[in-house]
Amino acid sequence: MKTMKKLMVLVLSIMMVLGTTVVTSFAAKNDKITVTGTKVGETLKIYKMMDLVVNNEEEPTAYKYTIADGWTDFFTTGYGKDYVTIDATDGHVTWKDGMNTEAKMILLGQEAAKVAANPIATKVAEGTSVEFTGLPDGYFLITSSLGTKAIIETTPDKNAVTIGEKNPDDNITKQVKEDSTSTFGATNDAQIGDTVDFQSVITLNPYTRNVSVVDTMDAGLAYTTGSVAIAGLTKGTDYTVEAEAATGFTIKFTDTYLKSLESKTAATDLTMTYSATLGVAAVSATPALVDQKNTVTLKYGDKQEKEAETTTTTHYFGVHKYEKGKKNANLAGAVFQLKKNGTVVKLTKINDTNYKVDPNGSESTFTTVATGDIVIWGVDADSDYTLTETQEPSGFNKLAGDVEVTVKADNTTVVEIENETGTELPSTGGMGTTILYIVGGLLVVGCGIMLVAKKKADK
Repeated sequence: MKTMKKLMVLVLSIMMVLGTTVVTSFAAKNDKITVTGTKVGETLKIYKMMDLVVNNEEEPTAYKYTIADGWTDFFTTGYGKDYVTIDATDGHVTWKDGMNTEAKMILLGQEAAKVAANPIATKVAEGTSVEFTGLPDGYFLITSSLGTKAIIETTPDKNAVTIGEKNPDDNITKQVKEDSTSTFGATNDAQIGDTVDFQSVITLNPYTRNVSVVDTMDAGLAYTTGSVAIAGLTKGTDYTVEAEAATGFTIKFTDTYLKSLESKTAATDLTMTYSATLGVAAVSATPALVDQKNTVTLKYGDKQEKEAETTTTTHYFGVHKYEKGKKNANLAGAVFQLKKNGTVVKLTKINDTNYKVDPNGSESTFTTVATGDIVIWGVDADSDYTLTETQEPSGFNKLAGDVEVTVKADNTTVVEIENETGTELPSTGGMGTTILYIVGGLLVVGCGIMLVAKKKADK
């Protein structure tokens, strides 16, 4: 009896397993959709919009689509009603003429993505492709966190479908203007207090969404409030500017503008320009040069970001003042003005041998010392500088003219300035002049004697 009970339990168990297997096999065909061209971190979701029944799973020749759960409103009263006709008898779906073009399908996917709920699977891309497996036959919507240009795919007669990612990345590039050449590139140099011009190119694809640009500047760059503009677009209508401060700003593109891109057949490039001022933080208190970064981040889709940056630098040069014949020593007491294009450059004194360019500085001159060369920090390479000696060291001659300075970008420039002592003039007193007077007097007397003698001889 016990043996019989054990046998019946075993049989029932096998039947339950077999039953489960049969039901599972019947309920879902093991279809697969592979999406290629994905980006790492991109989130893909798949939704079944329509159920599909075929007359033969191996070699189907007849297909019947019906609206899947959750999509009835979309296809009966929503955006999808213009695409399909639903039979009143058995609910089968037929496609309306002219609604299967690529442009129409893109719009259908975009609108469907707005109301899509309860995905049957969600995948985060770890590489350049994503697979959705174990799918039943059906008509599918695949959305991407990159945007709303959704993918629609059907599996009527094949159990493995490969499709390409239809949401290309938006992008942003960034450049800064080099004033000495008036060209834009990844880096530039400038004098503290100079205006620095920036340029970014924003590339937006049709059907992109949630697009903003966040610009962030290092402490040594101060954004010029109100300077940002996007060529060809209207501020307040096509985009808004928010959170303007010395450290940067945020731009947000309006839904109205992004909607206008849907009619485009290719990506749109937008040129954004703005400016900043190079500040005293470009030189630290050490002193040392501090590269200044300007970083711009393009945000779009759900969590997609692209970043670009530029680097702005400044420079320094040395001044070696010495006495003629004593080049290895420093001559103290010479006072100089630094000028750029004829205008005096204001300075802040860091210590006895170091000065920093500072538009708000209290120093308009610097003074040489005997303990080392003077170093001027925060100057621009390839600019026209001059040094004017306003006070010569005691006992030395003042320089006859200005000294021209060409600052090298490698910070190796040292201006060597030689000073000469004054020339000793002849004395105006002493025995020497007395002798001159006596000799001169004798010559006058001699001339008189000769004149009298000549008159007597004539008579």
